[in-house]
Amino acid sequence: MRILVAALLLLLAAPSYAWQQNAIENATAEEKAATEARLEALAKELERREAAIQQRAKQLSITENELRQLELQMSAVAGELNATRDAIAATEARLATLQQQQTELEQQQAQQLALLAKQLDAAYRIGEHDYLKLVLNQEDPAKFERLLGYYGYFNRARLEQVAELRKTQNQLEGVKADIVTEQQILENQAREQRQQQGVLQSQQKEQQNIAAKLAREQSADQQRISQLRKDQEALEQVLAAIIAAMRDEPRLDGLASLKGKLAWPADGKVQRLFGVARSGGVTWKGVIINGTEGEPVRAIADGRVLFANWLRGFGLVIVLDHGDGYLSLYGHNQTIIPQVGELVRQGSTIALVGQSGGRSEPGVYFEIRVKGDAVNPTQWMR
Repeated sequence: MRILVAALLLLLAAPSYAWQQNAIENATAEEKAATEARLEALAKELERREAAIQQRAKQLSITENELRQLELQMSAVAGELNATRDAIAATEARLATLQQQQTELEQQQAQQLALLAKQLDAAYRIGEHDYLKLVLNQEDPAKFERLLGYYGYFNRARLEQVAELRKTQNQLEGVKADIVTEQQILENQAREQRQQQGVLQSQQKEQQNIAAKLAREQSADQQRISQLRKDQEALEQVLAAIIAAMRDEPRLDGLASLKGKLAWPADGKVQRLFGVARSGGVTWKGVIINGTEGEPVRAIADGRVLFANWLRGFGLVIVLDHGDGYLSLYGHNQTIIPQVGELVRQGSTIALVGQSGGRSEPGVYFEIRVKGDAVNPTQWMR
């Protein structure tokens, strides 16, 4: 959670924001002091909220702590696997380029050999006598001079062609060596990917066992009602802290003009749960998109990452600020890709579909907030 505090302060105080830098440079001493006081007050407020969240985290059961640690580990492995897949794709592209170069050099070598053969044949057809006999005979001075010129031309041409042929052969050998190197790199990356996939599959089985154990521990209705209220309170406090930190933030465009035009963040069947009662008066403030493990979770619009961490009941959660008081929230992820403070573009992959937070099947929990209030996401999507 200290990462959240630092990141939010960075978003408020970073010199990369030209609007804030210009404002501070042009401000009077009193305005600078007031700005510093607001930042200090914000830091204390965030620390107070962080302490409350940490206190609740201490109350997690042993099983919940095991689930949290495992899902954070799975997030790291999934991120490494995603990076390895990108590296394999890049290596395959380099290998294809080298193989294309090899084909072109082999064609060039064949053309050079054919041209050299033609030159040798032409040199042979100049006359029946070799060079020594030509010098000794000297029957016709003009013919002798002309034949000497032919011999010189063809000798130089043959030498040049032999030099080009050697150069092409050296290049071809270099390309072949590069292909061997790239193939070895590709084999190593593929082996590393298989190892990472094995680790992830093993962790997923362990995750399912822990999630089942957690479900048994939370079977009592009263305990479940209390759990849901605490989970919702934790999420509300995180969002309240984010909203407080955003008050002096530079604004993005918001989502008002995009209502009814947005694409869903993940592929899959949408459970339209918004406003439906859960237990004990707690209602759904978002929807669940049932998806496929490891598939992309995409940003619904341009925004900045304000939160990326694990929350009880929601697993790995990422929150985007779209400006003008608009937020979008994505939970139950397998891994989160961007860091807090990063700017992401509409449609870019920000996470991978998972089942963190104790879900029995993969999916994405999705919310849209307007100035802190949850709205029905269905009305905003096309």
